[in-house]
Amino acid sequence: MQYKQFINRIILIIPMVIYAFLYSQAQNVSNISAINVQRDIRYAEEPEGIAQDTSSDRLLDLYLPNLKSATSLPVLVFIHGGGFSGGDKNAKGNVALCNKIAAKGYAVVSINYYLYLKQNKIQGASAGANMKDGLPKDGKFHDGLETAVKIASADTELALQWIKENAATYALDTNRVTISGGSAGAMTALYTAYRSKQKVLPIRCVVNFWGGLANTDDIQRNAPPLLTFHGEQDDLINVAYAYALHKKMKDVGIQQSEIHILKDMGHAIYNYITKSEINTIDKFLTSNLSAYK
Repeated sequence: MQYKQFINRIILIIPMVIYAFLYSQAQNVSNISAINVQRDIRYAEEPEGIAQDTSSDRLLDLYLPNLKSATSLPVLVFIHGGGFSGGDKNAKGNVALCNKIAAKGYAVVSINYYLYLKQNKIQGASAGANMKDGLPKDGKFHDGLETAVKIASADTELALQWIKENAATYALDTNRVTISGGSAGAMTALYTAYRSKQKVLPIRCVVNFWGGLANTDDIQRNAPPLLTFHGEQDDLINVAYAYALHKKMKDVGIQQSEIHILKDMGHAIYNYITKSEINTIDKFLTSNLSAYK
């Protein structure tokens, strides 16, 4: 009798387990298909002299979550890495990261920009040559690297202008803009937010993936809060850059800034961020953007 009861219970449970599995799979598919991606939108005219090199062209990909209840979407601008001599918004790790962030309810604008050190080979100007051993004692990078950052930042401003001009078309909330990037892209994001003095759109938050500034002198008390992720064992951009940025944030009273030093990890760990830290990013942005709704 007990054996029959046991079998009957199993028979009842099996359909429930199958239903739960199929439901979870359907939810996963729904989350992925809910992102509408529009690729290679021109945000400014093509730079001269790049021929067919789209990685140096002023094109963006727009990731839009399908949220019917949202009147307008907070915006995250993502700037890819590659040492200003390589990289592309279409790289697999960048695409996966942008999709995951968009799935949290953000319009993600992922840009290509003029890669100055790809178009101009300058000895000693690479990020590794300038940043692997720590911050420069004179507070400056090699002139070639400084130029590359400034040019990338100028293109980022053009992308911000595109967002401003197209906000109504895509339901973009220009009062809730975050700027982010990885490596060279993070250097560009940091420069744009804290040193460029741009007036196109207010930057409310910065998400820094293993980037850095030559110095933190321009960061003021009213600067946007910063979320930093940096590998402890980064051999390209020294982890000292993360600590310097975080210290400056605390010194000027921006207490909501956060730093996450990733133990035993190196440079450009996009897969880890996409897999494990999206909720951390969302929590930080939600907290700091809520005042601007």
